[in-house]
Amino acid sequence: MTAPGRHSAAGRARSAVLFDFEGTLVDFQWQLGPAEAELRRAFARLGFDDGEFARGNYASMWNTAADLLAPQGRLAELRHALSPVYDRWDFDALGRWAPKPGAAGLLRGLVAGGLRAGVVSNIGRRALGEALGRFGYSRWLAPVVSRDEVTWMKPRAEGILRVLSEWRVAPDEALFVGDSRADVLGARAAGVPVAIIRGGECEKTGLADAPPDYMVSRLDELAALLGVRMARNGMSQEAHDAAFRPD
Repeated sequence: MTAPGRHSAAGRARSAVLFDFEGTLVDFQWQLGPAEAELRRAFARLGFDDGEFARGNYASMWNTAADLLAPQGRLAELRHALSPVYDRWDFDALGRWAPKPGAAGLLRGLVAGGLRAGVVSNIGRRALGEALGRFGYSRWLAPVVSRDEVTWMKPRAEGILRVLSEWRVAPDEALFVGDSRADVLGARAAGVPVAIIRGGECEKTGLADAPPDYMVSRLDELAALLGVRMARNGMSQEAHDAAFRPD
């Protein structure tokens, strides 16, 4: 476990943990190449075909379009045109998602230890809600903020700030856990320390200019960092992960 970030989160008491979803609580399965190619075509049909729309990713394209259309009261138009494309790729990934080892034990341990746990994800609410129920995570996570509850996706801080406000928790009392550059930048923009789990959306080289406070390989490292026990509650972690792993 390393802590290469600009400010150390060590030694501070945490009262809450916010999680990304894909690549963090489940493995990363979104097919970025074909998904973003289809999204570029869909944005082009709305008249967006240069600048960020030619070079950006699924989140930056959406955020740039929202910057332009939300002030005009046209966000519903953007959702109507683009949400079906995002949703289709969400459900494509849903068919292959498997729980990250130790995820259920960590979430159970956090709640048993008196910490709040929530989700801020760029996945849409339909696939996210189905996955949280399928893997048994929903009982420990509230609130859950998907891309459908915000105007701007991560790396904007909107979703993270919304959860902190609902919880009435100061940024430095929370920890954001993710797997991507967008997660680091979103947490930084909200003033929240951030831990990144290796092996998700973003390789370590993609974080060279945006280092997290912590870089971990396994969720049990986070349990140690936060001072909570990986709870078992009858079913072993291995049995839970096997039971909820897609065939």
